[in-house]
Amino acid sequence: MKKTLFLILIFAFLNISLTFQETLISFGNTSLEILPNEEITIPVKVENVKNLYGFSIYIEFEPENLKIVEIKEGEFLKKDSQTFFLSKVDLERREIIVGGARRGSVQGISGTGILFYIKIVLKEKNRTLLKFKEAILKDDNLKDLITKSSDLNIFPKLQDIPILKFEPNVLNFKTIDDILEIKITNTGKGILKGKIYTNDDWIVLNKTSFEGNSNIIYVAIKKQSIDEGKIYIESNGGNGVIRVKFEKLSAIKIVLQIGNQVAYVNDVSFILPFPPFLEKGRTMVPLRFISENRGAQVLWVKEENKAIIIYNEVYIELWVDQNKNYVRMNGVFYTIDVAPYTLKGRTVVPVRFVSEFLGGKVFWNQDTKTVTIIFES
Repeated sequence: MKKTLFLILIFAFLNISLTFQETLISFGNTSLEILPNEEITIPVKVENVKNLYGFSIYIEFEPENLKIVEIKEGEFLKKDSQTFFLSKVDLERREIIVGGARRGSVQGISGTGILFYIKIVLKEKNRTLLKFKEAILKDDNLKDLITKSSDLNIFPKLQDIPILKFEPNVLNFKTIDDILEIKITNTGKGILKGKIYTNDDWIVLNKTSFEGNSNIIYVAIKKQSIDEGKIYIESNGGNGVIRVKFEKLSAIKIVLQIGNQVAYVNDVSFILPFPPFLEKGRTMVPLRFISENRGAQVLWVKEENKAIIIYNEVYIELWVDQNKNYVRMNGVFYTIDVAPYTLKGRTVVPVRFVSEFLGGKVFWNQDTKTVTIIFES
Protein backbone atom coordinates (compact mmCIF):
# COMPACT_ATOMS: atom_id res chain seq x y z
CA MET A 1 0.00 0.00 0.00
CA LYS A 2 2.79 2.40 0.93
CA LYS A 3 4.64 1.50 -2.29
CA THR A 4 1.56 2.18 -4.39
CA LEU A 5 0.99 5.53 -2.69
CA PHE A 6 4.62 6.48 -3.26
CA LEU A 7 4.37 5.69 -6.99
CA ILE A 8 1.17 7.76 -7.29
CA LEU A 9 2.92 10.72 -5.69
CA ILE A 10 5.91 10.36 -8.02
CA PHE A 11 3.71 10.28 -11.14
CA ALA A 12 1.68 13.26 -9.89
CA PHE A 13 4.91 15.24 -9.34
CA LEU A 14 6.20 14.35 -12.83
CA ASN A 15 2.87 15.34 -14.39
CA ILE A 16 2.94 18.72 -12.63
CA SER A 17 6.56 19.24 -13.69
CA LEU A 18 5.85 18.35 -17.33
CA THR A 19 2.79 20.61 -17.42
CA PHE A 20 4.80 23.49 -16.04
CA GLN A 21 7.45 23.05 -18.71
CA GLU A 22 4.98 22.72 -21.61
CA THR A 23 5.91 24.72 -24.72
CA LEU A 24 3.51 27.60 -25.36
CA ILE A 25 3.04 29.89 -28.37
CA SER A 26 1.23 33.13 -27.52
CA PHE A 27 0.90 36.85 -28.21
CA GLY A 28 2.17 37.69 -24.75
CA ASN A 29 -1.38 38.35 -23.55
CA THR A 30 -4.82 36.84 -24.04
CA SER A 31 -6.56 40.22 -24.43
CA LEU A 32 -5.59 43.72 -25.49
CA GLU A 33 -7.30 47.12 -25.66
CA ILE A 34 -6.15 49.46 -28.44
CA LEU A 35 -7.35 52.69 -30.03
CA PRO A 36 -8.80 52.37 -33.54
CA ASN A 37 -6.44 53.41 -36.37
CA GLU A 38 -3.35 53.48 -34.14
CA GLU A 39 -0.44 51.24 -35.09
CA ILE A 40 0.57 48.76 -32.42
CA THR A 41 3.19 46.00 -32.48
CA ILE A 42 2.31 42.59 -31.05
CA PRO A 43 4.96 39.94 -30.28
CA VAL A 44 4.54 36.26 -31.10
CA LYS A 45 6.27 34.55 -28.22
CA VAL A 46 7.48 31.01 -27.56
CA GLU A 47 7.89 29.83 -23.96
CA ASN A 48 9.69 26.84 -22.46
CA VAL A 49 10.79 25.43 -25.80
CA LYS A 50 13.61 22.89 -26.13
CA ASN A 51 15.95 22.68 -29.08
CA LEU A 52 13.87 24.80 -31.50
CA TYR A 53 15.34 24.86 -35.02
CA GLY A 54 12.46 26.18 -37.12
CA PHE A 55 8.74 26.94 -37.20
CA SER A 56 5.71 27.45 -39.43
CA ILE A 57 2.80 29.37 -37.93
CA TYR A 58 -0.63 30.09 -39.39
CA ILE A 59 -2.68 32.84 -37.72
CA GLU A 60 -6.30 33.62 -38.50
CA PHE A 61 -7.45 37.26 -38.57
CA GLU A 62 -10.37 39.41 -39.77
CA PRO A 63 -9.26 41.72 -42.63
CA GLU A 64 -12.41 43.82 -42.27
CA ASN A 65 -11.34 44.74 -38.73
CA LEU A 66 -7.55 44.44 -38.75
CA LYS A 67 -4.94 45.86 -41.10
CA ILE A 68 -1.61 44.03 -41.08
CA VAL A 69 1.04 46.72 -41.52
CA GLU A 70 4.28 44.77 -41.08
CA ILE A 71 5.69 41.42 -39.97
CA LYS A 72 9.22 41.52 -38.57
CA GLU A 73 11.52 38.73 -37.40
CA GLY A 74 12.29 38.41 -33.70
CA GLU A 75 15.66 37.68 -32.10
CA PHE A 76 15.06 34.23 -30.63
CA LEU A 77 16.39 32.03 -33.46
CA LYS A 78 19.19 34.45 -34.36
CA LYS A 79 21.42 33.49 -31.43
CA ASP A 80 24.85 32.55 -32.83
CA SER A 81 23.39 31.75 -36.28
CA GLN A 82 21.90 33.29 -39.39
CA THR A 83 18.26 32.51 -40.17
CA PHE A 84 15.67 32.15 -42.91
CA PHE A 85 12.51 34.19 -42.42
CA LEU A 86 9.41 34.43 -44.65
CA SER A 87 5.97 35.94 -44.15
CA LYS A 88 2.78 36.37 -46.14
CA VAL A 89 -0.63 37.95 -45.54
CA ASP A 90 -3.37 36.10 -47.42
CA LEU A 91 -6.49 38.27 -47.40
CA GLU A 92 -8.56 35.74 -49.31
CA ARG A 93 -7.84 32.96 -46.82
CA ARG A 94 -7.89 35.45 -43.93
CA GLU A 95 -4.61 34.27 -42.52
CA ILE A 96 -1.04 35.29 -41.74
CA ILE A 97 1.63 32.75 -42.66
CA VAL A 98 5.06 33.05 -41.05
CA GLY A 99 8.04 30.71 -41.21
CA GLY A 100 11.56 30.83 -39.86
CA ALA A 101 14.55 28.54 -39.32
CA ARG A 102 18.19 28.57 -38.32
CA ARG A 103 20.77 28.09 -41.08
CA GLY A 104 23.26 25.27 -41.39
CA SER A 105 24.20 22.40 -39.11
CA VAL A 106 23.61 24.10 -35.80
CA GLN A 107 21.71 23.15 -32.68
CA GLY A 108 18.28 24.43 -31.87
CA ILE A 109 17.56 27.12 -29.28
CA SER A 110 15.98 26.46 -25.91
CA GLY A 111 14.16 28.81 -23.57
CA THR A 112 11.74 31.71 -24.04
CA GLY A 113 11.80 34.50 -26.61
CA ILE A 114 10.15 36.40 -29.48
CA LEU A 115 9.79 34.57 -32.82
CA PHE A 116 8.40 37.56 -34.72
CA TYR A 117 6.39 40.77 -34.40
CA ILE A 118 3.12 41.74 -36.09
CA LYS A 119 2.32 45.44 -36.50
CA ILE A 120 -1.45 45.95 -36.77
CA VAL A 121 -4.08 48.67 -37.00
CA LEU A 122 -7.60 48.20 -35.66
CA LYS A 123 -9.74 49.57 -38.49
CA GLU A 124 -13.09 49.87 -36.74
CA LYS A 125 -14.42 50.05 -33.22
CA ASN A 126 -15.21 46.34 -33.26
CA ARG A 127 -13.96 43.44 -31.20
CA THR A 128 -11.68 41.10 -33.16
CA LEU A 129 -8.99 38.49 -32.57
CA LEU A 130 -5.74 36.88 -33.66
CA LYS A 131 -6.12 33.10 -33.55
CA PHE A 132 -3.51 30.40 -34.05
CA LYS A 133 -4.80 28.01 -36.73
CA GLU A 134 -1.68 25.88 -36.68
CA ALA A 135 1.75 26.11 -35.05
CA ILE A 136 4.44 23.67 -36.22
CA LEU A 137 7.72 23.70 -34.30
CA LYS A 138 10.70 21.53 -35.29
CA ASP A 139 13.86 20.59 -33.43
CA ASP A 140 17.29 20.27 -35.08
CA ASN A 141 16.41 16.70 -36.13
CA LEU A 142 13.27 18.13 -37.81
CA LYS A 143 11.06 16.33 -35.33
CA ASP A 144 7.82 17.96 -34.18
CA LEU A 145 7.77 19.66 -30.81
CA ILE A 146 4.56 19.36 -28.81
CA THR A 147 3.10 22.84 -28.50
CA LYS A 148 0.09 24.61 -27.04
CA SER A 149 -1.12 28.01 -28.22
CA SER A 150 -3.00 30.92 -26.71
CA ASP A 151 -5.06 33.32 -28.86
CA LEU A 152 -5.43 37.10 -28.52
CA ASN A 153 -8.76 38.91 -28.15
CA ILE A 154 -8.57 42.54 -29.28
CA PHE A 155 -10.98 45.18 -28.00
CA PRO A 156 -11.37 48.84 -28.95
CA LYS A 157 -10.25 51.11 -26.13
CA LEU A 158 -13.39 52.70 -24.75
CA GLN A 159 -11.83 55.48 -22.69
CA ASP A 160 -10.71 58.76 -24.25
CA ILE A 161 -11.70 57.74 -27.77
CA PRO A 162 -11.49 60.61 -30.28
CA ILE A 163 -14.31 60.97 -32.81
CA LEU A 164 -13.39 62.29 -36.25
CA LYS A 165 -15.51 65.02 -37.80
CA PHE A 166 -14.62 66.72 -41.06
CA GLU A 167 -16.20 69.08 -43.53
CA PRO A 168 -16.98 69.45 -46.32
CA ASN A 169 -17.63 66.04 -47.83
CA VAL A 170 -17.13 67.41 -51.34
CA LEU A 171 -14.65 70.01 -52.59
CA ASN A 172 -15.84 71.84 -55.72
CA PHE A 173 -13.13 73.74 -57.58
CA LYS A 174 -14.20 76.47 -59.99
CA THR A 175 -10.71 77.50 -61.15
CA ILE A 176 -7.21 76.07 -60.79
CA ASP A 177 -6.32 79.06 -58.58
CA ASP A 178 -8.84 78.11 -55.91
CA ILE A 179 -7.49 77.05 -52.51
CA LEU A 180 -10.13 75.24 -50.47
CA GLU A 181 -10.18 74.13 -46.83
CA ILE A 182 -10.88 70.87 -45.05
CA LYS A 183 -11.76 71.36 -41.39
CA ILE A 184 -10.92 68.38 -39.16
CA THR A 185 -12.18 68.38 -35.56
CA ASN A 186 -12.49 65.98 -32.64
CA THR A 187 -15.97 65.66 -31.14
CA GLY A 188 -14.88 62.93 -28.72
CA LYS A 189 -12.25 62.68 -26.01
CA GLY A 190 -8.49 62.31 -26.06
CA ILE A 191 -6.22 63.61 -28.82
CA LEU A 192 -7.18 63.12 -32.45
CA LYS A 193 -4.33 62.23 -34.79
CA GLY A 194 -4.01 60.66 -38.20
CA LYS A 195 -2.99 61.06 -41.80
CA ILE A 196 -4.59 62.57 -44.89
CA TYR A 197 -3.59 61.68 -48.43
CA THR A 198 -4.67 61.35 -52.05
CA ASN A 199 -3.73 59.03 -54.87
CA ASP A 200 -4.60 61.63 -57.53
CA ASP A 201 -1.56 63.50 -58.85
CA TRP A 202 -3.59 66.63 -59.74
CA ILE A 203 -4.61 67.24 -56.12
CA VAL A 204 -2.20 68.99 -53.72
CA LEU A 205 -2.41 68.97 -49.90
CA ASN A 206 -0.38 71.26 -47.65
CA LYS A 207 -0.17 68.52 -44.98
CA THR A 208 -0.14 64.74 -44.95
CA SER A 209 -0.66 64.26 -41.20
CA PHE A 210 -2.43 66.02 -38.36
CA GLU A 211 -2.63 65.95 -34.57
CA GLY A 212 -4.86 67.91 -32.23
CA ASN A 213 -8.54 68.59 -31.81
CA SER A 214 -8.86 71.24 -34.52
CA ASN A 215 -6.97 71.23 -37.82
CA ILE A 216 -7.29 72.91 -41.21
CA ILE A 217 -5.90 71.30 -44.36
CA TYR A 218 -5.53 73.44 -47.49
CA VAL A 219 -6.20 71.83 -50.85
CA ALA A 220 -5.27 73.04 -54.35
CA ILE A 221 -5.29 71.50 -57.81
CA LYS A 222 -2.62 71.51 -60.51
CA LYS A 223 -4.94 71.26 -63.48
CA GLN A 224 -8.52 70.83 -64.57
CA SER A 225 -9.76 67.24 -64.42
CA ILE A 226 -12.89 65.63 -65.79
CA ASP A 227 -12.43 62.78 -63.31
CA GLU A 228 -13.52 62.93 -59.70
CA GLY A 229 -10.67 62.75 -57.20
CA LYS A 230 -10.62 61.50 -53.62
CA ILE A 231 -8.89 62.53 -50.41
CA TYR A 232 -8.61 59.90 -47.68
CA ILE A 233 -8.52 60.53 -43.93
CA GLU A 234 -7.36 57.83 -41.53
CA SER A 235 -7.30 58.64 -37.81
CA ASN A 236 -7.60 57.17 -34.36
CA GLY A 237 -11.14 58.59 -34.30
CA GLY A 238 -12.36 57.05 -37.54
CA ASN A 239 -11.85 57.25 -41.28
CA GLY A 240 -13.38 59.30 -44.07
CA VAL A 241 -13.30 60.11 -47.78
CA ILE A 242 -13.69 63.54 -49.37
CA ARG A 243 -14.62 63.79 -53.04
CA VAL A 244 -12.89 66.39 -55.19
CA LYS A 245 -14.49 67.85 -58.34
CA PHE A 246 -13.66 70.47 -60.89
CA GLU A 247 -17.01 72.02 -61.80
CA LYS A 248 -16.60 73.54 -65.21
CA LEU A 249 -19.43 75.97 -65.82
CA SER A 250 -21.37 75.61 -69.07
CA ALA A 251 -20.82 79.34 -69.67
CA ILE A 252 -19.28 82.27 -67.81
CA LYS A 253 -20.91 85.67 -68.14
CA ILE A 254 -19.05 88.76 -66.93
CA VAL A 255 -20.75 92.16 -66.91
CA LEU A 256 -18.84 95.42 -66.34
CA GLN A 257 -19.93 99.04 -66.59
CA ILE A 258 -17.83 102.12 -67.16
CA GLY A 259 -17.50 104.04 -63.87
CA ASN A 260 -19.12 101.26 -61.81
CA GLN A 261 -16.89 99.42 -59.33
CA VAL A 262 -19.38 96.53 -59.07
CA ALA A 263 -18.97 93.73 -61.62
CA TYR A 264 -21.06 90.58 -62.07
CA VAL A 265 -19.96 87.03 -62.80
CA ASN A 266 -22.92 84.77 -63.56
CA ASP A 267 -25.09 87.26 -61.65
CA VAL A 268 -22.86 87.18 -58.56
CA SER A 269 -21.55 90.62 -57.62
CA PHE A 270 -17.86 91.42 -57.08
CA ILE A 271 -16.18 94.66 -56.04
CA LEU A 272 -13.37 95.66 -58.40
CA PRO A 273 -10.25 97.49 -57.14
CA PHE A 274 -11.39 100.41 -59.33
CA PRO A 275 -14.14 100.94 -61.93
CA PRO A 276 -13.53 100.15 -65.62
CA PHE A 277 -12.64 103.24 -67.64
CA LEU A 278 -12.13 104.33 -71.23
CA GLU A 279 -8.71 105.07 -72.71
CA LYS A 280 -8.15 105.71 -76.43
CA GLY A 281 -11.65 104.37 -77.04
CA ARG A 282 -10.90 101.10 -75.28
CA THR A 283 -12.40 99.80 -72.02
CA MET A 284 -9.60 99.17 -69.53
CA VAL A 285 -10.03 96.51 -66.81
CA PRO A 286 -7.90 94.68 -64.22
CA LEU A 287 -6.13 91.81 -65.99
CA ARG A 288 -6.37 89.35 -63.10
CA PHE A 289 -10.13 89.75 -62.59
CA ILE A 290 -11.02 88.73 -66.15
CA SER A 291 -8.37 86.02 -66.41
CA GLU A 292 -9.06 84.25 -63.14
CA ASN A 293 -12.82 84.28 -63.59
CA ARG A 294 -12.21 82.58 -66.91
CA GLY A 295 -10.32 79.89 -65.00
CA ALA A 296 -6.87 81.00 -66.15
CA GLN A 297 -3.74 81.27 -64.00
CA VAL A 298 -1.87 84.59 -63.81
CA LEU A 299 1.84 84.59 -62.98
CA TRP A 300 4.18 87.52 -62.41
CA VAL A 301 7.84 87.54 -63.51
CA LYS A 302 9.42 90.29 -61.43
CA GLU A 303 12.78 90.31 -63.25
CA GLU A 304 11.14 91.14 -66.60
CA ASN A 305 8.12 93.07 -65.24
CA LYS A 306 6.07 90.60 -67.19
CA ALA A 307 2.69 88.96 -66.63
CA ILE A 308 1.93 85.48 -67.92
CA ILE A 309 -1.57 84.08 -68.47
CA ILE A 310 -1.97 80.31 -68.70
CA TYR A 311 -5.25 78.73 -69.76
CA ASN A 312 -5.27 75.15 -71.04
CA GLU A 313 -3.05 75.36 -74.14
CA VAL A 314 -3.01 79.17 -74.27
CA TYR A 315 0.18 80.87 -73.01
CA ILE A 316 0.14 84.68 -73.14
CA GLU A 317 3.03 87.00 -72.21
CA LEU A 318 2.63 90.76 -71.78
CA TRP A 319 5.15 93.36 -70.63
CA VAL A 320 3.89 95.89 -68.09
CA ASP A 321 4.86 99.60 -67.77
CA GLN A 322 7.23 99.29 -70.72
CA ASN A 323 5.09 101.09 -73.34
CA LYS A 324 4.98 97.88 -75.40
CA ASN A 325 1.66 97.67 -77.25
CA TYR A 326 2.09 94.04 -78.15
CA VAL A 327 1.74 90.64 -76.49
CA ARG A 328 3.01 87.18 -77.33
CA MET A 329 0.60 84.25 -77.44
CA ASN A 330 2.03 80.76 -77.90
CA GLY A 331 5.17 82.29 -79.41
CA VAL A 332 3.39 84.63 -81.87
CA PHE A 333 3.36 88.42 -81.39
CA TYR A 334 0.09 90.42 -81.61
CA THR A 335 -0.52 94.17 -81.48
CA ILE A 336 -2.91 95.64 -78.89
CA ASP A 337 -4.39 99.16 -78.82
CA VAL A 338 -3.15 100.19 -75.36
CA ALA A 339 0.07 98.91 -73.77
CA PRO A 340 -0.43 97.21 -70.37
CA TYR A 341 0.43 99.35 -67.35
CA THR A 342 -0.01 99.48 -63.58
CA LEU A 343 -2.83 101.39 -61.88
CA LYS A 344 -3.27 101.29 -58.09
CA GLY A 345 -1.09 98.20 -57.90
CA ARG A 346 -3.07 96.34 -60.60
CA THR A 347 -2.16 95.58 -64.22
CA VAL A 348 -4.79 97.03 -66.56
CA VAL A 349 -5.41 95.94 -70.15
CA PRO A 350 -8.03 96.44 -72.86
CA VAL A 351 -10.98 94.18 -72.02
CA ARG A 352 -11.45 92.97 -75.60
CA PHE A 353 -7.83 91.81 -75.89
CA VAL A 354 -7.76 89.65 -72.77
CA SER A 355 -11.29 88.32 -73.26
CA GLU A 356 -10.96 87.31 -76.91
CA PHE A 357 -7.50 85.81 -76.46
CA LEU A 358 -9.04 83.56 -73.79
CA GLY A 359 -11.82 82.47 -76.12
CA GLY A 360 -14.55 84.88 -75.08
CA LYS A 361 -17.01 87.06 -77.00
CA VAL A 362 -17.30 90.73 -76.09
CA PHE A 363 -20.50 92.81 -76.48
CA TRP A 364 -20.71 96.59 -75.99
CA ASN A 365 -23.88 98.48 -75.05
CA GLN A 366 -23.39 102.13 -75.97
CA ASP A 367 -26.49 103.32 -74.13
CA THR A 368 -25.55 101.87 -70.72
CA LYS A 369 -21.77 101.88 -71.30
CA THR A 370 -21.79 98.21 -70.39
CA VAL A 371 -19.42 95.45 -71.49
CA THR A 372 -20.68 91.85 -71.48
CA ILE A 373 -18.19 89.00 -71.89
CA ILE A 374 -19.37 85.46 -72.63
CA PHE A 375 -17.01 82.51 -72.23
CA GLU A 376 -18.54 79.32 -73.58
CA SER A 377 -17.48 76.01 -72.05
